[in-house]
Amino acid sequence: MTQAEKHNHSSLAVLLAILAVGLLAVTAGDIGLTWDEPAYIAAAESYSEWFGDLFTRPGYALQPEIIYRQWAANHEHPPLDKVWSGAAWSLSRGLFDDLTAHRLGNILLVGLLVGLLYFWMADAYGRPAGLFAVAALLSMPRFFFHAHLSALDVPAAVSVFAVTFVFWRTLERRQWWWGLLLGLAWGLALAVKINAVFVPVAMGLWLLAFHRRWKAILRLILMGLTAIPVFIATWPWLYSATLTRLWDYILFVTVNHWPIGQWYFGRWYMPPPWHFAFVMLWAVVPLTVFLLAVGGAIRSGRGRHDGGLGWLLVLSALIPLLALAIGQSMIYDNDRLLMAAFPFVAALSGVGFAGLLAGLRRLFARWNRPGLLAPVGVALGLLLLLPQTLTMVGMYPHLLSYYSEGVGGLPGAAAMNLETTYWCESYEAAFEYINEHAAPYDRVWAEPWSHDVLIYYQEHGRLREDLVILIPQPDIVSVFGSGAGRILPGTYREAGWLIFQYRQTQYGVFRENYEVLTYLQTLEPVQRVEYQGVPIMELYQP
Repeated sequence: MTQAEKHNHSSLAVLLAILAVGLLAVTAGDIGLTWDEPAYIAAAESYSEWFGDLFTRPGYALQPEIIYRQWAANHEHPPLDKVWSGAAWSLSRGLFDDLTAHRLGNILLVGLLVGLLYFWMADAYGRPAGLFAVAALLSMPRFFFHAHLSALDVPAAVSVFAVTFVFWRTLERRQWWWGLLLGLAWGLALAVKINAVFVPVAMGLWLLAFHRRWKAILRLILMGLTAIPVFIATWPWLYSATLTRLWDYILFVTVNHWPIGQWYFGRWYMPPPWHFAFVMLWAVVPLTVFLLAVGGAIRSGRGRHDGGLGWLLVLSALIPLLALAIGQSMIYDNDRLLMAAFPFVAALSGVGFAGLLAGLRRLFARWNRPGLLAPVGVALGLLLLLPQTLTMVGMYPHLLSYYSEGVGGLPGAAAMNLETTYWCESYEAAFEYINEHAAPYDRVWAEPWSHDVLIYYQEHGRLREDLVILIPQPDIVSVFGSGAGRILPGTYREAGWLIFQYRQTQYGVFRENYEVLTYLQTLEPVQRVEYQGVPIMELYQP
């Protein structure tokens, strides 16, 4: 590839990144606040305040008690993405509403992912592969939803993809210090979320198959040795009581995490069967994209025409699924823990699309009609992306209820007893009705432990400030502080309003919710959000 072609790829990668950021920023306000976001929002604000102290009074900021106070928020997870999100929020909150400002940092990371995805695939397989890979990624309704959030799953996916990109691009560089760069990248990825721990597995398996050189193995070792101090350096929580807190973190991500089970084919599991991750990938990735990705994997063959890149993409897509299949994870939640696989699936679909175009090129050359390739290729690409795009438009913004054509869409998934939605994203749809019709100081009930979502909405004027939010236990506190919102302990029977999302997993977690279902059968909803006859959220006024 000539230098001019590389420059063109770079320019188009930047343009696509900017367009992706713009699209996500414009639509961020439509996407409902999700269950995990309040914890990360509170942490981002606390960390941002600490850095302000560090720059103005470093001696004060580095005191153990100050570190404890400012970094205890969400110390269960590494900090890097929350630090980045807090910085973006601090700089942009005068330009955007508070929620969009908190989401902007991660939206910028998705822009980076889009740019890397296009550049890598276009460089290796041609511009059509890069363009289709980007379009495939952003037309995955579940990924498009998660790409907006102030959460950790998509940033983890971005970091894993970036480390894999650095690994591939530096593979033939002989200088030893490229291993340090790779270690820096992996250390930063680990500082986003623990999912990055599996990255060397894909790299190691690929090296055994395609690149059996001691230098490459030693580079992985150097990468690991570099990543550890980078990981610790990014996390001020570990600056005090380092070994104790590091050990607590290791225990949390291995054996001490509170269980989050999964509704799967009509039963509640903890953990689900080994095939859960594979079935969910099939169920939530659009059918055309999934089949093209399989075609891209097959096209990789023995790796002769692309140096084994296709198999690196395959391994990188499989490892997050295998980690859930063979491990004993305590955490599920539908597709969100599969996010690290999605960019690699999109990349493989770009490879598959390039294969289709290669076949068309040969066919049109045989017919002596080479000029047909460009218009037919564009039309084919648009046609392959059309089904999921139409579904996204019809379902928007409740994209966590998307299911692919492979399972019959949302109605088919409902018939198979797969989970309809999760993460509270549909709550906001009820607020306009509640705000208009609720009596002063009415009590609002929603799924237990979702109170921080309601409190955030209340503090930012989307839910009336006089309304009382019911919580399941009197000792529960909000991540926004003891004075956040108006909360009282109480059950659904004491509520004047009940917001019910069709997250079937909750039936297996909270015994009270079995009773709620029975209770709701005696009532008629005053409002319902549904798609193709399948309810997503219902609002009740007893």
